[in-house]
Amino acid sequence: MDATNGATLSSEAPVSWNTRYVDPRGYDCMLTLRGSDLKQVMTVATAALAAMAAQGCKPGTGHASPAAAIGSNGTGAAGPLCPVHKTPMKQSKHGGWYCPAKVAEDDGSGRPVYCKAKATQ
Repeated sequence: MDATNGATLSSEAPVSWNTRYVDPRGYDCMLTLRGSDLKQVMTVATAALAAMAAQGCKPGTGHASPAAAIGSNGTGAAGPLCPVHKTPMKQSKHGGWYCPAKVAEDDGSGRPVYCKAKATQ
């Protein structure tokens, strides 16, 4: 506690990202990344997922609902990465995957412009 105003002080980072995975030998593992900036942590997380996949790691058996996972394909596995932005794509309710990145604030008619990248993983 802070003696001056009674507030609780925390040394915990304001942003954390956590994922479970199975390494190539079959071990159930967990990776937690921490930082002070969401964009920076998500950039590192995206790179970590790509590196883990390249090493043969598989998605873990976490208990989060599929709807809670960004880019979830309903099995807990991450979706494909956007070839333009290198960020996880989201599963479309019409089938396939799309990149949710906004590329411009206005298309000339007052509507935002989103990335056109799609995938059929």
